[in-house]
Amino acid sequence: MEVKYVPFLKSKQNEVHALAELDESIAENLVPFFDYPKKQSGDKAEDIGPAIIRLAKKFKRYLGGLEEFYFDVYDLNDGLEIEGDHLYSFLLGTFSDFPLVPVVSIDRSDDHLNSVIKGKEKGVVPSNYVAFRVTPEDFQNFDAVIEDIEDMLNPVFSLFEMVDLIFDCRVCSNLDSEKLSKQIDAFTKRFVSSYPVRRVVVSGSSIPASVAEVLSSNSEEYVERVEVDVFSAAVSLGAAQYVFGDYTTISPDYSDADIPGDQMQGRITAKFIYSFEGQHYFIRGGSLKTKGRDQYYDLAEVLCSKDFFRGPEYSTGDAYFYEKSCREGDQCWVNTVIKPSIDAHISYAVKDFLADCLL
Repeated sequence: MEVKYVPFLKSKQNEVHALAELDESIAENLVPFFDYPKKQSGDKAEDIGPAIIRLAKKFKRYLGGLEEFYFDVYDLNDGLEIEGDHLYSFLLGTFSDFPLVPVVSIDRSDDHLNSVIKGKEKGVVPSNYVAFRVTPEDFQNFDAVIEDIEDMLNPVFSLFEMVDLIFDCRVCSNLDSEKLSKQIDAFTKRFVSSYPVRRVVVSGSSIPASVAEVLSSNSEEYVERVEVDVFSAAVSLGAAQYVFGDYTTISPDYSDADIPGDQMQGRITAKFIYSFEGQHYFIRGGSLKTKGRDQYYDLAEVLCSKDFFRGPEYSTGDAYFYEKSCREGDQCWVNTVIKPSIDAHISYAVKDFLADCLL
């Protein structure tokens, strides 16, 4: 399967619906990478098990046409067990009827790796491919980790036809893009000389967990997307035909907040994030408690007045922003702006961004 883009998404309702509503011409060019989101208060097996089962039902209903997708539990406690199974074993078993590509790394427990091995041997994992996810602390020096790769992952890799090498730079806004790209290139050359590799993905984000790290309330800001610089530099070095990935408009470090409903309006501010030409545009209002939900209409009006706004015909996400700028439709809420933001971002990535950044 030829892939142009790998969006990294939290496995939540809005993300699932955003993918489901993409135009077919967009969806056929991407393979999504899902991470199960953590909770700020900590994760409990008795909550995660039923949630994974519900999630599989949503995938079947809305994403049944996916040719393949990655699914990882990077953000969760690797020691969790559900109904006597390791967390990842339970997830793989629940999604055994789906084209799920399992994910491994050298920072995972033996239980995680054995979940993939046993799942493949028993036919629970139908994919012929496995993903090897590496973060900057792992890919900065191939020689420092080659023994771990051989000892821990060779038993996994031997069960699959090919490996997808996933470079995940996480939040890379404060990192050196040139240095990262050289490390990625060097690691890729060494890895592909030893293992059969199907695709190499380079991903990252410039969005922190808290928008307050980017801008204060009632303001706007432009942020350079360092992940774009890393990818473009890696492409120029040419060790592989790299595939671009990013975290759309959600931070890699996102976690579900456990805020009681009666307190949410006082602790949440209105905001939009919109991507264009290697940048993120942030616009943030004030507290929903003090300024209300109508402020989303005002923020949308400012967004849609910008020269870089692509217009309501571009995507369903852009149409949503334009509708709100005209003060039409239902009021926005914290969760309702996630789906159109992701839709607008993915549509732009596939339609125009990748062609522009590879020129």
